[in-house]
Amino acid sequence: VSDVPIQIVVRCDKPQVLAQRAFQEDSVVEVRMHDDGGGLHLRTRDSDHFYLLLNRVVLEEQMNVETVAPADDDVQSVYQYLIGSNGGSAV
Repeated sequence: VSDVPIQIVVRCDKPQVLAQRAFQEDSVVEVRMHDDGGGLHLRTRDSDHFYLLLNRVVLEEQMNVETVAPADDDVQSVYQYLIGSNGGSAV
């Protein structure tokens, strides 16, 4: 479990079902449907737990998954957060 939620993008044929199940998890802090209705974007503090949930939902709902990928917008900002603002300079 992390203090910094990670972002994950899932493209699948039943995003509403996955969103409903994800909302029930304490570690999931945000779920947004894609504009085209073909997937969702979520933030979780426990990616391992989310991936186990995803596996269960895929099996139970016979869901077809096209893509599962991390979606952190700015890896550098995560790096800076982890090392702290006094971590030195990187070029």
